[in-house]
Amino acid sequence: LPPRGRPRWMPKDPASWELLYLSWGSRWMGDQPIPQAMHDGWVYAVILDGAPDAVVGGVRVRTKPGSVIIFHPDCAYGWVDKPGRESRMMTWLWRTPPGHSALQPSPGGYIHIKVNNATLKQLVAVNRACCREVAVPGEMAFLSLRRAHLDMDLLLAASMKQVRPPDSSYRANLALQFLRHNPAELHPARRLCEYLQVSPSVLRDLFHKHFKSSPHAVALGLRMGRAKDLLASGRLSVKEIAYRLGYQHPNDFSRGFKAYFGRSARLKSTKQK
Repeated sequence: LPPRGRPRWMPKDPASWELLYLSWGSRWMGDQPIPQAMHDGWVYAVILDGAPDAVVGGVRVRTKPGSVIIFHPDCAYGWVDKPGRESRMMTWLWRTPPGHSALQPSPGGYIHIKVNNATLKQLVAVNRACCREVAVPGEMAFLSLRRAHLDMDLLLAASMKQVRPPDSSYRANLALQFLRHNPAELHPARRLCEYLQVSPSVLRDLFHKHFKSSPHAVALGLRMGRAKDLLASGRLSVKEIAYRLGYQHPNDFSRGFKAYFGRSARLKSTKQK
């Protein structure tokens, strides 16, 4: 435990709590080192500033801002630092293990993770939320703390995951299926950017790579192909087909069809000349 006076919280009736210990704020581990000890749960230690060393089995584990260490209950650890050097850190002691297998240290061991600044800020927000919840014990607080534990696990598991660029062929197929199922979409590029969550330039590059054409040209080809099939079926008039394909005025469809196929849509035969 940190020296008296340093910010921390422990429940008076630990048997009913998921969270068994919570701390935050500045520490001077060089002047007031924490001796090695085991704890009755899984410890999450997050370094905000400074570089204290965790000590496990007599071996120092170096840290820096953004370091997160998860200690197994059977792992005896402590903290040391250079005399006079300040560090800021947050600590949680949870009764239950991490919810993701990648975050579960082996018995008697620990896991050391490095997170970016964005994740660090989110962990600070989780710590503050925990501080608010423990101030008003009750069922809502207990549920909120379970959620906080889950939020931490999701953040840390995402940090450990190898970030790979999306498969462009898969994304191209999604775009093609979208256009096939939405032939009446007259602004395909705008809708595809929203659907795929990409910028217009990324969308253009994707279509040129996989289709050797622009999103508008591919969408137009699919729309006109659908129009040709509907005309061939003989079940719909040109006017009905125009409205079905998103045109406000049938004449716009007729002009577009003729420009694309070189003949009028009103001809019964769909055979190209």
